[in-house]
Amino acid sequence: MDEHEVPTHVQAEDRVLLWFTFPQIVALTAVAALAYGVYQVAPFGPEAVRIGLGLVFALVGIALIVGRVGGRRLPAVAADLMRFSFGPRRFQGPPVQLVRPEPPAPPVKRSAAEPQREEQGIAEQPSTRATDMRAGIATQLVASVARRFRGRVRKLANRKRSPRPRTRGERMPFKPPNWFRKRHRKQQPKREYEQARETLARPRAEPESQEREHRVAWWPRLLGGAAALAVVASVVVCCPPLASADEGEQETWTSDEIEFDPPPLIPGRRLFIERLTVTASAATVVLKAAANLEVEVRAFGGADGREPKFHRENTLGTGGRLSYLLPLDGPVPSFTFAWRDEHGQAGAISLAGDQLPYPLPQASGELCDLRLVSLVWRPDRIEGGLRSSCVATLEEQVELQTTAGHRALSQTALLEAQVTRVSGTLTVSAGGHETTAVFVPDGETRFTLAQPAESGILAVEFTTELSAELSIALPPLVQLTHHPRRVERRIETVTLTRPGTTQTVTETIIVADPDGKPIPWTVSTTLSIPPEDVQQDVTLEIVHPEHVRAELVQRPAMSRTRSESLPLASAIASDDSYRALVVEQQPERPVSIQTRLSQAELDELFQILGWGP
Repeated sequence: MDEHEVPTHVQAEDRVLLWFTFPQIVALTAVAALAYGVYQVAPFGPEAVRIGLGLVFALVGIALIVGRVGGRRLPAVAADLMRFSFGPRRFQGPPVQLVRPEPPAPPVKRSAAEPQREEQGIAEQPSTRATDMRAGIATQLVASVARRFRGRVRKLANRKRSPRPRTRGERMPFKPPNWFRKRHRKQQPKREYEQARETLARPRAEPESQEREHRVAWWPRLLGGAAALAVVASVVVCCPPLASADEGEQETWTSDEIEFDPPPLIPGRRLFIERLTVTASAATVVLKAAANLEVEVRAFGGADGREPKFHRENTLGTGGRLSYLLPLDGPVPSFTFAWRDEHGQAGAISLAGDQLPYPLPQASGELCDLRLVSLVWRPDRIEGGLRSSCVATLEEQVELQTTAGHRALSQTALLEAQVTRVSGTLTVSAGGHETTAVFVPDGETRFTLAQPAESGILAVEFTTELSAELSIALPPLVQLTHHPRRVERRIETVTLTRPGTTQTVTETIIVADPDGKPIPWTVSTTLSIPPEDVQQDVTLEIVHPEHVRAELVQRPAMSRTRSESLPLASAIASDDSYRALVVEQQPERPVSIQTRLSQAELDELFQILGWGP
């Protein structure tokens, strides 16, 4: 066999009994002993109560030791929950700090140079190989926190280590990391490595003095650590839930049993927004993939903006496009576009707040009401439409003359005016660029603003300058004429009509007959006078008192011009231009060849490890 690699980087625990590891067996034994102590020592209650307390204590301890949530132990989950409960919930810095000009640098591995030095072991001298090997072993010894912790505890308890020498074939003990340590543990400084090497290379002639020095040096650290822990706990509990952009990010992921560095991040954008269109009730988003991706799109809305309203999963190839019609629901809608590429890395893009011009702005004026009906962002321009609704009549304040002549009177009147014509211009500005368009009354005014692609939030401002021609119908003018007092004599011919009349006259007379006897005789006659028109000249005297005569004079309509300016403001998200993802190919790892160490090198190595005499 030319080469062989020992998988010492896994750090996996051995299952000793059933599925329990060594630490779990020790912890279960301790929990059983404490539960029995609760049963025996509890000073209250009958025996059944004490048995119940012991069983509850045992069950809780077993759950904490063996139980897992999502593959993680319960203490780690409880620590994360406490960190989430007492951690920051709001961001207290300016929004500029949240914008990353470039992706974060990948975490630096602790032993990145060791494999290369091992692969080049043939060409190097034996002394160089031994020095590199000693440095790597010292690094591993210093990084084992658990082993150092156990050693210091034994020294504090004045217990000496077992003098039993370690044989060459004996297996190294497992060193699990602590549960509540920092997840993004950084590399130890070089000074600590040198101190560890000096400690290992120091002769064992003075064990008691070394233990005494360690005990003296440990107590200040213990007290300082306890004080620091109390201060941190008080700050976490008392501080307001605010976050700062200067807080560090986790560079590694660890669990209770396994510690490893994730693969390095592949820089570059995977997903680009190629078009964003926002209307009154929906938004259209066109995505373009820079690599082979699995895209998951979600839309949220509702009263609090957290109710899911849309969900879709698709697969996109390099250069592929997908268009989504997403609902705009509630006062604060938001969209998320999560992706996972073929290299196993994931990310997401979100649109919310000022990135979505929702609701679209509107403005009301005396001449017209304006409403932005659509706003479209593209990599090279911003488009949209502004709809207007103009009035046909309005009230105009006029200084009106009511009378003229003998006396002139004027007053301010509010008259109805007819709008005969509306004209104007629409000015759109964003990101230092500006364009104008002819205003269309009672219609939709379209505009296009050239804008280079750049990631961020573009503030778009609209200014509409309007001018209306008015026609005002004026009421008639009252013309007053003054007349003084005068006497006027006028001779007029008066024609009188004499009416006619008819009268019958009856008279009785006595006439003697031949015999001489009187005989009464009645005689009647009719008298008639016909009607007649009689003309006669009459002199009339007319007295005119002092007076004013009024006359209505019609006036032509008045023409006027009214101007007004209506501003609107909005904002929309913009993205960078599309760039295909180019992944740099990692050079192939050369084949490592095992070389046999000399006896001197083996003795030096065993002396560093403490295995030799």
